[in-house]
Amino acid sequence: MKALVRTRRWIWLFRHQPLTIRLLAALAGVLTAAAAFAAPAQADPAADDNFIDALNHAGIDFGEPGNAMAVGQQICPMLAQPGGNFAAAASSISNRGMSPAMASMFTTIAIQTYCPQEIASLASGNLPATPQVPGMPQVPGRPGLPAMPGMTAMPGMAAMPGIPGI
Repeated sequence: MKALVRTRRWIWLFRHQPLTIRLLAALAGVLTAAAAFAAPAQADPAADDNFIDALNHAGIDFGEPGNAMAVGQQICPMLAQPGGNFAAAASSISNRGMSPAMASMFTTIAIQTYCPQEIASLASGNLPATPQVPGMPQVPGRPGLPAMPGMTAMPGMAAMPGIPGI
């Protein structure tokens, strides 16, 4: 009986709250339910199999396949971090006991398998822009890349006004 009285009191209090509070409470309930029933993200088993096959064909000794897949899947987030690049990712693999040449091949295969959009981005020349240093001239046609003294413009590129030799 006490539970029924408490429930009615709670419902009465809820009904007499402002509309915004009721809507926020309902939204919180919906988001909680959505998070509870969301399907967990899983790696693509075909991509994992392709990754292990590519490592085997390249002759890379990677140890246990599960560990190699976990390390390979960490490469894409490394590249997405600020300052992340191929050399840093390959170096982190090399620090795990692999030779630098094998670590470079491992990193290349991981990028090809797990984040091919990075290859397309690098191949098309879309390098991440670096902040402009005040007083430092820019490379023509490449905003964010500083020019070096004595650098000349490439054929077909417009010279920068006011900067000799560029």
